[in-house]
Amino acid sequence: MTAVSLLRRHWPLSALGALALLIVGLALLALPLRSVPADASAAQDELTLAVEALKANDTDQGFDHVANARYHVDEVTESTDGFGPKILSWVPLMGSGVRDVRDLATAMGHLTSAMEVAEELYPQISGDGSQLLSDGNVDLAVLDTSLRGLKSMTTHLRAARTHLHDVEGNNLMVGDTTANARDTALEKVDPAASTLDNLSPLFDSLPEMLGSDGRRGYVVAMMNPTEMKYSGGSMLTFSRLRINDGRIKQDEASDTSTDQELFRLLHWKRVEDNPFSVKRQQRITHANSAPSWPVSGEDTLRAWDKLQKQKNDGLIAVDLVAMASLLKATGPLEVEGLGTVTSENLVPLIAADYARFGKNEQDERKSLNQALIPAFMDRIFSGVDFITTMQALGESAKGRHMALYFRDEPAQEASTAMGFAGDLSDTEHDYIGAFTQNRVGSKADFWQQKELKHDVRLNEDGSARVTLRTTIINTGPTQLQGEFSAYTDPTLDLALTSFLPQGAEVRRIKLTTTAGGAPAYRKARDYYGRQFLTNYMVLDAQEEGVLKVTYEVPAAAVRQGDELTYRLDIDPHPTVKKEKVQVTVRWPDGFAPSRLHSLPEGWMATEKGHSRWKTAELEGITSLELTATSGR
Repeated sequence: MTAVSLLRRHWPLSALGALALLIVGLALLALPLRSVPADASAAQDELTLAVEALKANDTDQGFDHVANARYHVDEVTESTDGFGPKILSWVPLMGSGVRDVRDLATAMGHLTSAMEVAEELYPQISGDGSQLLSDGNVDLAVLDTSLRGLKSMTTHLRAARTHLHDVEGNNLMVGDTTANARDTALEKVDPAASTLDNLSPLFDSLPEMLGSDGRRGYVVAMMNPTEMKYSGGSMLTFSRLRINDGRIKQDEASDTSTDQELFRLLHWKRVEDNPFSVKRQQRITHANSAPSWPVSGEDTLRAWDKLQKQKNDGLIAVDLVAMASLLKATGPLEVEGLGTVTSENLVPLIAADYARFGKNEQDERKSLNQALIPAFMDRIFSGVDFITTMQALGESAKGRHMALYFRDEPAQEASTAMGFAGDLSDTEHDYIGAFTQNRVGSKADFWQQKELKHDVRLNEDGSARVTLRTTIINTGPTQLQGEFSAYTDPTLDLALTSFLPQGAEVRRIKLTTTAGGAPAYRKARDYYGRQFLTNYMVLDAQEEGVLKVTYEVPAAAVRQGDELTYRLDIDPHPTVKKEKVQVTVRWPDGFAPSRLHSLPEGWMATEKGHSRWKTAELEGITSLELTATSGR
């Protein structure tokens, strides 16, 4: 019997034998992959611990975890880059899983490399040995090295993100494992990569902003949040930074007591189509009446440049709440005339001490304001705990207590990407922006408490009928004595402006105060594509006023098949007391949140089956999203 005839008669045995040999061969090729799960899990754990430690400013512990992660990542890389895994990556059924593992390993390698670059950068930009900031100046050579490092981090994070998105996560053998690892890693990588992507314009323009190729001038405006404009507090004290080749010089602070010419009435060329501009003469203190700083910032610079006969490159707007936040992060200041200023006593000292700052004591108050700007800027440029300082300023910008406006387009793009631009949301979906403006120049806004109740009745097509109830409460003590229309007047006399979602149509408006009903104005005007309504209130201590506006929103939610996703952006008004906000979403019949027992953070289900989001203090610019599905 020939070998051929034997094989023909016994082909099942031959096939099984060949398959067995193939399985043995694949097993031998896969031997290097046996250690991958343990090492990959260990690397992921170490990277997670590193991120958590660095967020907590425990850099020593954080970078120790990075070193541990590097060991495990190298083990994974060595295992997945061998000859066997490369062959296995093209084997049917098994290949996609092997490719997923290799992509995960490569992504972890890039993420670890990015964090190692951060470890090299850290001593340059923060800590006792930092040389980036020294004696109030910026070392442009160190800055250049730091920016190259940040660009390297950006490259690594982009590569990590690309490899993670290449993970299919659908292999029958390891699909859930690789998909879960991919999703966990993307939670860390996506925000970091997006942040650095957004900052890329700043990397190229920052040296020029700091005078690498010539002088730069920046106006600093200190705002008092107890005298509100729509964009923030009234600008009552100014200074100017002159920067050349990284060397920073501060001009003396000016206010009405030291430089009356700066606050004289004048005409200046206003920003085009700004509905909050007036044609008559005004003081520079009215230049920030528009709610967004790309408009108010440019208007302020135009007024300043005409008054001072200068050409400036940008504006730094900061209020007392932002200053207090910085002191909480970096420690107290010693300020002449005030003594020790802390995060707890700063705002009350400057804004709430009616007994200390009566009508005849304004010069003393203003001298204290003048001392604050240089003290604040010195703290920013001191180089002490640079990273913590930037984090504190970022939180202030999120609450719109601080804004940076630049005339240079790439610099302004970077300011927007960092969240410092102080602009309004451009969302096409639901929106809340309820801002007030003090009409008499008193500091009674210190006592202002705003409560917002936003009731949304969604339709199946994503449109909605929305009722926004805005309550303004004057929480000031009834025994407080003041002078009408003077700085110490405790009465809230304000304009309340409600900015509406895009395309909204107003149906009903009702205005009530403690004294009863009041005239309500329903004529909407346009602010660069967003409609707004303005109404007026006068509230004594412990009185409140309520503005109730009902309107139709064409696209409060997005409908895709059986899913309905509600989206809401909230822009806070930077008052001393943070806004209280409650949002209730009433779904169409047959719809309910798709994850009723695991709603996104902050959301809860009501007894009637609606969805509710509530906060006693709106921390800052907020975006909410919640999806419901139809059971039909």
